[in-house]
Amino acid sequence: TAESTTEPTTEAVTEPTTVPKPTTIPKSVKLDKSSITLGTTETYTLKTTVENGTLSQVSFTTDNSKVAGIDNNGKITAVGVGTSKITAKTYNGKTASCTVTVKKLADSITLNKTSITLGVGEKYDLNSSIPNNTAAYYRLYYSNNTAIAPVQKAGGLVTAKTAGTTTIRCKLNNGKEATCKVTVKSAPSRVTVSDKSATLKVGQSKTLKATLNNNAYSYRSTWTSSNTYVATVNSTGKISAKSQGTATITYKTYNGKTASCKLTVSGSVAKCIDVSTWQGSIDFNKVKSAGYDYVIIRAGYGKEKSQKDNMFETNYKNAKSAGLKVGAYWFSYAMSPSTATAEADACLSCIKGKKFELPVYYDMEYQPAMSTSNSNYTKMAVNFCNKLKSNGFKSGVYSSASVYDYLLNRKTLKNNGISIWNAEWYIKPSITCDVWQYSDNGRINGISTNVDLNYI
Repeated sequence: TAESTTEPTTEAVTEPTTVPKPTTIPKSVKLDKSSITLGTTETYTLKTTVENGTLSQVSFTTDNSKVAGIDNNGKITAVGVGTSKITAKTYNGKTASCTVTVKKLADSITLNKTSITLGVGEKYDLNSSIPNNTAAYYRLYYSNNTAIAPVQKAGGLVTAKTAGTTTIRCKLNNGKEATCKVTVKSAPSRVTVSDKSATLKVGQSKTLKATLNNNAYSYRSTWTSSNTYVATVNSTGKISAKSQGTATITYKTYNGKTASCKLTVSGSVAKCIDVSTWQGSIDFNKVKSAGYDYVIIRAGYGKEKSQKDNMFETNYKNAKSAGLKVGAYWFSYAMSPSTATAEADACLSCIKGKKFELPVYYDMEYQPAMSTSNSNYTKMAVNFCNKLKSNGFKSGVYSSASVYDYLLNRKTLKNNGISIWNAEWYIKPSITCDVWQYSDNGRINGISTNVDLNYI
């Protein structure tokens, strides 16, 4: 075998060394609060996020240590009343700040409820309040019996767990507290209302009563109406009849148990007049004293805003001042849908800024227009009313029962949410309507001429 003839050489060997990693360079620093209000002696530790870095690369400063102190970990201490700016700054100049407002620590606290009854499964969010010009960042809630009703410590949300009674306490850092007695009853298993059916006249009211099974309770119950155009109902079960028709009034517990009353509204005790310049000067205080709570005032006619009724502003002002609920009407001379839209524009110009409790009605009794087709006449009504609705006004149509029967498509009007004002001088209306004009020759105190009379 061949052997090497050269002498082996010895090379110097260098020991390996550890190369230090470069220090990470923060890209940004963020605080969880841009502002905070504390009561004197309270503390809060800012949650600090350093992008591509650590908290050790951040220093904290305060511009007013007499108001708020700050330590190296971002813990704020409220020292005295005033305002201070806390700044977090990385070694390479990235900053974030928090404005600290310090007020006197509250020496008392109240809750929005001192006692409450709930059904099992119900929740209620307690809210606390403290005196003006004081602060208390920490308002911690405790339950004396969490088996009956636990509460979220930081939020005050109470949950009814089982029947019984306990006390919820909300406590400040200085030991001051407020309490709420919580009674928990069984969840409802059935409910009934005092009337399964009822009949009212427009303008009348009635209060329904709901009854639950023994030892049950529902704090968050609701009353609703299936047709608020016919009748409304408030949170205590009081029904107010608004217009003729039917509605279902329903009581519902927090856990979905329901009971209902079928309501029929027929006839009216709500009396209304409609007036224009032809009635001259009107004493609306005398009108109201005569038992009339509603008035529909002519705003004008035609397609020009210059055709505003010259008594409209006076009648509107005086009727409102006397406490009457007000609507308006606009007399039409239109022969086509496009002209009806122009009349709507003129009407809108004249009623701008007015507040009405009743709709603005399109008075459709111009004889030449009645020679047009059903579709044309109905489209005129829809154009006018939809233009009014798109500008925030309730709208309707005034005409006679015979016209509604053959020339105006009431189904189309209803589908467009258009109110029906029916002129039918008889003992009762032959069609369903929202306002029934039953006379054109009424005489009432406060008006020197004949006046149209209506029921709503």
